Amino acid sequence: MKNKKRIMVQCMTFLCKVNENYNIYNEEWDQQKISKKRKNLCCILAAILFGTLALIIILNCLFSPKTPKASYDRKNDFTLMDKIYISDAAQKLPKKGKLFCWVQTSKIYHDTRSLAINETWIHRCDHGQLFTSEKFNDSRIPYSTVFAGIPDDYYNLFFKSRFAFHYIHNHISADFDWYLKADDDTFVIVENLQKYLAHLNPDEPHYLGYVLKPYLKNGYNAGGAGYVLSRAALKLFAEHLYYNESACPDDIYEDVGIARCLASAGIYPEDTRNSKGQNRFNTFSPSNTFHQLKANIEWVKYKENMGYDAFANDLISFHHLTPDEIRLFDILLYRTKIA
Repeated sequence: MKNKKRIMVQCMTFLCKVNENYNIYNEEWDQQKISKKRKNLCCILAAILFGTLALIIILNCLFSPKTPKASYDRKNDFTLMDKIYISDAAQKLPKKGKLFCWVQTSKIYHDTRSLAINETWIHRCDHGQLFTSEKFNDSRIPYSTVFAGIPDDYYNLFFKSRFAFHYIHNHISADFDWYLKADDDTFVIVENLQKYLAHLNPDEPHYLGYVLKPYLKNGYNAGGAGYVLSRAALKLFAEHLYYNESACPDDIYEDVGIARCLASAGIYPEDTRNSKGQNRFNTFSPSNTFHQLKANIEWVKYKENMGYDAFANDLISFHHLTPDEIRLFDILLYRTKIA
């Protein structure tokens, strides 16, 4: 009997041990399952994070503004001369005088803007012609394909003006007093420009126009309003700055780039306003000038007047004009007689 009890106790003890061991086994299994779930969750979160970062990078590449770049290299300047065609009308223009005017244009504006310029103010300059990249259909238009080797791109305009000034000085004439560069949507009252320049010495380095102030310490003259270089300033640019990449570095903005080159030689924009503080050169359209819609104080060096007071009675230029607005300016100023 005692033996039976002993055996039963041992059996019970064994069963208890087995049950006890079984309970321990279940707890370890649960821990492993929890650990596995955590690892899976971490992997999922990591994948989501990685996917999000990848998506952000892709979207930035697709939609973020890219840094603009020029598509022309000044090392190719030596090839440009062989590509220049000079129209019959341009060849007949004088090589000496007070005022040389050149207008920057391109093929897409030959039948619109360029025609309006040719019909109006350009012929009032002593020597006035259009610089472009391709031939016009009419040789009676005074033009030269100075830009034939430079791609028509906004960010190449600096290279066009840089080469144009060099070409004018070395291959057309260095004997004019003043040299005006203008855009093909600009109207210039040549008589007022000549009267203003008559009080200045062309043998001193002058750089004249509508002054904007970002980018450069002393500002720059807006390309659209037209700007003028004296004979002395052109000579310095063509003979020294043109060849010096350190003093005249590449720029994606034409007017800023030319101003930077001149500034390196100590030539800065001058105040060209009249005695009433009115701008003679205007980089904005007549409408924007009247209502002062664009003359942000962070951009313009001199505060603009509003309304009729914004218009100088000796104004020289307006910008952002349609071809027919250019013609209208000419009609009102030169073809209309007040009774």
